[in-house]
Amino acid sequence: MTVHYRCYIIALMTTVNAHAWPGHDWQKWKEITTWTRPDVTSDQAGSRELVPVLSIRGQTSTAIDEIKAWEQKRTLISRTLQHIMGESTGLRPEPPVVDLLGEETLPDHLRRHVRIRSEQDDWIPAYLLLPKNTSDVPRPAMICLHQTVAQGKEEPCGMRGSPDLAFGLELVRRGFVCIAPDAIGFGERIPPGSQPYHDSLAFYRRHPRWSFMSKMIWDLSRVVDYLETLDRVDRLQIGCIGHSHGAYGAIFAGAFEPRISLVIASCGFTTLRADPTPERWSHLTPLIPQLGTYLPDVASIPFDWPQILALMAPRPLFVWYATQDTIFPHTDNLDAVLRDVRTAYRLYGAGNELAWKTFDGAHSFPPHGRSQAYRWLQERFFPVGDLHPVPADLKTWKQKRELVQRVIMRTLGQPVEDQTSLHLETLAVEHLPRYERRLIEYHGDGGDRIRAYLCIPRQAASPEPGVLVLHQTVKQGKRESVGLEGSPTLAFGSDLAERGYVTLSPDSITAGERVDKYGPFDTRGHYLRHGTQSAMGKMLFDARQGLQVLRETRQVDPARLGAIGHSLGAEEALMLAAFSPEVRATVASCGFATFKADKEPLRWARDHWFSYMPTLRPVFLQGRQPHWDWDHVIGLVAPRALYLHNTLNDEIFTESVSAYQAGEAARASWKLHDQGERLTNVLKPGKHGIAPETLKEIYAWLDRELASIPKPINERK
Repeated sequence: MTVHYRCYIIALMTTVNAHAWPGHDWQKWKEITTWTRPDVTSDQAGSRELVPVLSIRGQTSTAIDEIKAWEQKRTLISRTLQHIMGESTGLRPEPPVVDLLGEETLPDHLRRHVRIRSEQDDWIPAYLLLPKNTSDVPRPAMICLHQTVAQGKEEPCGMRGSPDLAFGLELVRRGFVCIAPDAIGFGERIPPGSQPYHDSLAFYRRHPRWSFMSKMIWDLSRVVDYLETLDRVDRLQIGCIGHSHGAYGAIFAGAFEPRISLVIASCGFTTLRADPTPERWSHLTPLIPQLGTYLPDVASIPFDWPQILALMAPRPLFVWYATQDTIFPHTDNLDAVLRDVRTAYRLYGAGNELAWKTFDGAHSFPPHGRSQAYRWLQERFFPVGDLHPVPADLKTWKQKRELVQRVIMRTLGQPVEDQTSLHLETLAVEHLPRYERRLIEYHGDGGDRIRAYLCIPRQAASPEPGVLVLHQTVKQGKRESVGLEGSPTLAFGSDLAERGYVTLSPDSITAGERVDKYGPFDTRGHYLRHGTQSAMGKMLFDARQGLQVLRETRQVDPARLGAIGHSLGAEEALMLAAFSPEVRATVASCGFATFKADKEPLRWARDHWFSYMPTLRPVFLQGRQPHWDWDHVIGLVAPRALYLHNTLNDEIFTESVSAYQAGEAARASWKLHDQGERLTNVLKPGKHGIAPETLKEIYAWLDRELASIPKPINERK
C-alpha cells in the first residue's frame, strides 16, 4: 500500500492536469463554502519575483533593521495567511481530553495508543512513545508527522512503511518523548480501505470558512496541550519533525503555535512562484482551497514560502531539501530563500538557529540527512530539569554546573569567530600623579576594535592585581569608569589605580567610542553585524578579551584578576565570572531583578533599543520563565569571591530584593566548597547607586581578596 500511494502522489503532484485526490472537488468546495477571495494586500502581492522578507513596502533598497518593525510586519504576514486559510466555526481551546486505547511495552520504549479530542465529535488518534531506562528529568518532546500515506502515524513509529521515515522510533531511542498523530484525512481518521482526504467536503460543510491546513495547525495545538500535561515532558522543549506532508505541516504549525519551539522539515515545499503545480494546495488536495481563487496568477498570491518560514524566527528551524525532488521540484532557489529568511533570524542574534542542508537526490530523508538533523536537534534540545536545587555533593554539582553553563550559553549565542590575537595598539599616554593612563585599542570579534583605558600605577614594583572595570548604561562609556565624566562613585578604574591596581576600562558595545549611527545603547547595529550572538553574549566575549589584555600586561599578576561593574556592568561582570574561572574576585552592584520576580521581564529581550537576549522573547511573550535565572549565573561563580550589592529602593530594578534572595539561594554552591564566607551578599538602603561608605567597603573587600596569590581551590580545606 505504501508503494501504491507514493506512486500516486508523485504522479499527482508533477502533472499540471492531474486529478484531485478522491474525496476532494474544488468546484464543489466553492459551491459549499461560497468563498470569495479576501481583499488583502501585502508587499509580496502582485510580484512575480520573491520580495525580501525584511523589505519595507516591497522596496528592496530599504530593509527592516529592528525587531519591533519586523514583528509588526510578521503580524501582518500572519494575518494575511489567516485571512486566506480561514477560521473555524466557533471552536475554542479547552482543557485536553485524552482516552488511552492501548499500551505496548517494547524493548526500548513504551508505546501508548491514545486519542485526543480536537472537536466535540472529532478525535486525533496518536501513538505516544516514551523512552525506557531514562531518569525522571523531564525530556524534550518531538511531534512526529507522517507523509502522505494512508497508514499515517504508523510510519513515523516504525510500524509500517519506510524505515527512512521512522523518525519517531529513532528519536525515542535517543531519549526523546515522541508523539505521532494522524493528520486529518489519514490513518484512523479515514474509513478502512479508503484513501487519504476521504470526503473532505464533509469537513467543509462543517467548517465552510476554514481549511485543512488550519485544521492541522489546530490539531497540533491540541497535541501540545496534551504533551504539557505529561510530567515527563519539558514544556519549553516541544518540537516538530516531518517529511513531505509532515514537513509543511510542521512549518505551518510552528508558524502559528508559539509553544512549538523547534521544527525539522524534510522535502516539504517549493516556492509558489516557482512551482509548476501550484494547484497542489487548492485543486488537487483540500489543504488550502482558498488559494485556488488566485490561480492561475501566482504573482497575485500575497505571500510565499519566505514569509511563512520567517514566522518561525527566532525559534530553531532545520530544512532538508533535495535537488532532484520530483514532488516539490525547482528547489534550486531555496538556498537564496533561506538566506533571505536568515536575515529575520539575525535581528535576534539567532542566525545559527536557521540551518539547511541540500541533498543531491530524490524526494527522501536518507540516513545521513537524518543524522545531520538529529545532531543539530541534540545541540538545542537536551534534558535540563529543574536547575534550582543545588546538589548535596561536589561531584554532582560539577556535572550540574556544566549543564547550567550549556543552558545559558544556548541563550547567549556564539561569536562570529574565536579571536585570540589582540593586535593591541597604544593610542595615547597620560602621566597622572599616581598612575599612567593609556588609551589603547584591541581586537574584538568580527572585525570590531575596542577602545579602553589601561591604568597602571606608577610605583608598581612587582606584578599587581588586575581588575576589569565595566561601566553602566551611560553613553560616555569608559570615560565614567576613569572619572573623566559621569558619577564620581562609579570611577572604579581611576579609584583602584590610585590604590595600586592595574585596571582596564573598555567601552561596552553601543557606548563611548563604539556608538554607531543608531545612537547609544541601540543594539540594531550590533545584530546587523553579529547576527549569531546576543548583545549579552557579545559583551561576555568582549569582557573575555579584556581579561586577555590584562593577562598580557607586564605589570599584572595573572593569578590575581578581578572584575567590577554597576548596573549593566554588574551583569557583564557576573556573566564573565560565571564563564571565566580565572576571575578570582567579582563585584556586581545593582545589576538585575530575577526573571521570575521582574514585573517587566521583557527588558531582557526588548524589541527595540537595547535588547540583551532577544531569543528569550518567545518564552517571555507566553508569560513563561526560561530554564535559567540570575541565581544560576551567581552560583556559577562559586567558590571564587563575589561581592553582590543591591539596594532596597532601586528605581531601575524595582524588585531588587529578588537579586538579594538569588544570592542567598546561590550561597549553597559556596557552602559545598566550605567557602561560604567568600560570598558577600548585601541589601543596602538607597536607590540605584553606590553610597560612599559602601564604596569604601567594596574597595577594602577587593584589597583582602586580591592582596595575595590565592591557593588553588582544590588545596583549600
